[in-house]
Amino acid sequence: MKNIKVSTKTCSYEILIGREILDHLSLFLNQHNAIKSISIVTEDRVAKYHLTNLLKILEQTKLSPNILVIRPGESSKNWNSIQKVTEWLISKKIERDDFIIGLGGGVIGDLVGFSASIALRGIRIIHVPTSLLAQVDSAIGGKTSINSIHGKNLIGTFHQPALVLSDVSMLKTLSTRDFRSGYGEVVKYALIKDKNFFAWLEKQDFSDLQKNEEKLTHIVEISSQIKSKIVEQDEKEQGIRALLNFGHTFGHALEAAAGYSEKLLHGEAVVLGSCLALSLSHKLNLIDQEQILRIEKHFITSGFKTRIKQLSGTNIDLDFLMNLMYQDKKVTSNQLNFVLLNEIGKGLIVKNVDPENVKNVIQQSLK
Repeated sequence: MKNIKVSTKTCSYEILIGREILDHLSLFLNQHNAIKSISIVTEDRVAKYHLTNLLKILEQTKLSPNILVIRPGESSKNWNSIQKVTEWLISKKIERDDFIIGLGGGVIGDLVGFSASIALRGIRIIHVPTSLLAQVDSAIGGKTSINSIHGKNLIGTFHQPALVLSDVSMLKTLSTRDFRSGYGEVVKYALIKDKNFFAWLEKQDFSDLQKNEEKLTHIVEISSQIKSKIVEQDEKEQGIRALLNFGHTFGHALEAAAGYSEKLLHGEAVVLGSCLALSLSHKLNLIDQEQILRIEKHFITSGFKTRIKQLSGTNIDLDFLMNLMYQDKKVTSNQLNFVLLNEIGKGLIVKNVDPENVKNVIQQSLK
């Protein structure tokens, strides 16, 4: 088992990574004698595969967990869901010394994290991420969010977890598409911070990764290390943490344009957004074409679409995308700011990008 310690200005916690490591959850909880109750929030698809095993592990705590199963999907990241989860938690008479367990992927992590941050002005949360995307990204760093009618993840809080338990054996229950979506975030880390990690990823057979728990542990460990080191330096995203948004300015706009639906998953949107960011990087003379082709080749061999025109069942409009990007959290003084690439392993933040250059790369991707 791998253990990564995260220390921010507000708290410290551990990320545990390995196969079949849920036993460590009961060990952790038994160290906290003041706990009166445990509450689990999950979604029905996840509950089908993982809830029974989790409940069996929690029998060792002598506590009877409260359980809430909610509707899955990005479309549930809204105020109604937050109200439902928060009111349910309060109805169970939870106390501040208690723990909430978020069992699921990125959506569950966001909803439960947000609810935990506002119920009683803050209750401790444990993330048990069941998707690759959640294990390498959303469960780490304390960001919580829901979507606004104006864009993705525009409403939220910072609420660091008490523990993150990433059991890679859970990833075998994912569909290939969901696993691939999470892999998009993995490649992002390599592109912005670790050229050697990218070279290692290039050598792997994507079709083998989901079945290989040793390689999965390595992937989750390296990704978690990269993110946690950035979070330690910039917990509230005032500077370097923005690097983690490589591909996300374009990607979030594309997700919104697709209606936060199964037409375009988050990781798929991030990869499309990364390709657009690469084109913008080249247009601004930041990166050479050879490196772009190398990156796009890896995306293609991993099964991703790399051009907007390849999307089916969506009607992506240039002006609509531009309007959405002006709602991005990195916008300052109504100026577009992007995370771009100097070279593989070296991301940078570029401010006040000319909108005409942005329109140009989108138009090229639409053709």
